[in-house]
Amino acid sequence: MNLRVSIVVLVAAWFASFAATAGAAEVLPARDVCQPTTSARSRDGNCVPCAVGPISTRPGFLALLEQMRTRRAAFADIDRRIDGASSDPEVQSLLQGRNLALALYGSDADFIAGGNASRCLMGDSEAARARATPIACDAIPREGLVVLLTAGQSNISNTGAPDQSGRLYQPHNRFYNFDRFDGRCYVARNPLLGTTGDGENVATRLGDELIDRGLAKTVLIAPAAIGGTYLEEWRARGGKYFEVLLATIAGLREAGLEPSAVLWHQGESNAFAFSTNGAEDGTHLQVTPKMKEAGRLSYLRNYLEIVAGLRAADVTAPIFVATATLCGSVPDEIIRSAQAVVPNPALGVHPGPDTDQIGLTLRHDGCHMSRAGTELHARMWADRLAEFWKSGARRP
Repeated sequence: MNLRVSIVVLVAAWFASFAATAGAAEVLPARDVCQPTTSARSRDGNCVPCAVGPISTRPGFLALLEQMRTRRAAFADIDRRIDGASSDPEVQSLLQGRNLALALYGSDADFIAGGNASRCLMGDSEAARARATPIACDAIPREGLVVLLTAGQSNISNTGAPDQSGRLYQPHNRFYNFDRFDGRCYVARNPLLGTTGDGENVATRLGDELIDRGLAKTVLIAPAAIGGTYLEEWRARGGKYFEVLLATIAGLREAGLEPSAVLWHQGESNAFAFSTNGAEDGTHLQVTPKMKEAGRLSYLRNYLEIVAGLRAADVTAPIFVATATLCGSVPDEIIRSAQAVVPNPALGVHPGPDTDQIGLTLRHDGCHMSRAGTELHARMWADRLAEFWKSGARRP
């Protein structure tokens, strides 16, 4: 049995066990300290001060936190299966604790993989909100409404380039943007509220694509992406940003809304060490085949944990996983191979676009999309959603 087949079997078996398991042990750890490390301080400089405790005191969010804490057994089962996927002692050792992070991420290892050791939350864009047009969430038509929860890192945040005159693309259809910071709805425009950056967001173009193609009557985008993040930072157990997802989901539900689809674009940060043989802080690495194998399995573990966390939060929407590793170098086959085996219909997880096909000539800085790159990126996402809905899946 080859690696892809064995991992697919592993994932299917895990999902079957998830629905029937629950326990009282804590999944999300308490936030009790803030200890940013070395080069991570540059990231902190772009964020609000690190804070302890839950990121929100809203009742719906706290209820979701408590729900997560009652569902631990499935996460332990992911560990059991991933840890047993290799018989090599070195690979097994690298998969334990922060060993792999220490080998790949240099001085940022604790910041990336440290769970409650440190946290840097992006601040709200009050200037962007001041320019936005508010609308009551309950005034948004529900018929034919597609609610997109978008998450991951910078290429699904506000990083697309403007046109040559410096103007950002603005939708020609009227659709909407949910801002996770204040729990309110607005008419969608670039830059979107709720995520990082001040450029174009691929989801803004995607909203127009879905309406123009007749795939949706209207669209609501709920962005939660944070630029520069690693997949470890989004995992349900200890990942400093999983609570951002829970806060967004809780806010949508308070507004009487539920995701129609989760669009996940992440991978460039995790691919960095493998594609450059170096850490972001400049540490030179000797990346061995065993480190690559551990990296592949660790990445898969983290994705499965995110899926498990979303399902534990009762998100039933299909999850679309982009293949994405290209950023200033060449596509990385280690992370690509892990992304390739995450989609599984039994999990409600499906392939998103392969954005590594958007070459460097369509990236304004070798990583983030040019105006033409964003346009192509949006069409690729629309194609995937169209394929999914036309295959017989229930449309919103």
